[in-house]
Amino acid sequence: MARITVEIDEESLADIRTVFGAETDEEAVRAAVADAAKRLRRQEFFEAIDTGQIDLTYDARSEEGGQGRSAA
Repeated sequence: MARITVEIDEESLADIRTVFGAETDEEAVRAAVADAAKRLRRQEFFEAIDTGQIDLTYDARSEEGGQGRSAA
């Protein structure tokens, strides 16, 4: 884990504490960074769908000789 020092104005810290329901500045900043990273991953996923890299209509269970998933 990286340790960094960043200056953030008090109004912004208060806003992110409110948005994420955080009690401390550290908790708020960690939540904001995690949220930003998740947003990036979601955007990359949607772009992969849009470009055809991911095909949500593909079902491996329908392939010849495929075993599919078992409930057992």
